[in-house]
Amino acid sequence: MARRSISRSTSADTAGPGVIVGRVGAPHGVRGEVRVEPRTDVADRFREGAELECDEVGMVTIASLRGTPARPIVRFEGYEDRAAAERLRQRYLRVSRQEARRAAGRGHLWDDLLGMRVERPDGELLGAVVDIIRAGETDVLVVRGDRSELLLPALESVVRSVDIEARRIVAVPQEELT
Repeated sequence: MARRSISRSTSADTAGPGVIVGRVGAPHGVRGEVRVEPRTDVADRFREGAELECDEVGMVTIASLRGTPARPIVRFEGYEDRAAAERLRQRYLRVSRQEARRAAGRGHLWDDLLGMRVERPDGELLGAVVDIIRAGETDVLVVRGDRSELLLPALESVVRSVDIEARRIVAVPQEELT
């Protein structure tokens, strides 16, 4: 039987405006390019012309892009040499929450899931989502209850429903699916 994941979450969030979609790494070469560590599932998030908010810098626009989607090498407009690119190192790249939700489609933002109440279909409380782990193709919800911590893979067979408005997830732990 094939296991189907629920609509995958997208983009990570930390305190601050907007949703983090990447982090600028080290400069690459001498022409202002930088390596970017993507933190998003949106395939075309890093593309020529894309505008992103860069922490403590402001809006930056991608002037050129090469490399792979998993390891993009980006040059931003106005950053023409290694010294300029170095000023961006270790800064987060963000998009607005509205843009992140639009791009997520049917998926969920991790930040929306954190803190949500998790219960069995009969209403018994399992706990609350305290973390999310990316494990290959499936996200795993870390749920902490009064007596234990559960790891719930984000599969349709385990996570039955996600109600963002009610801040409630209905799930059946894997050991109960036999």
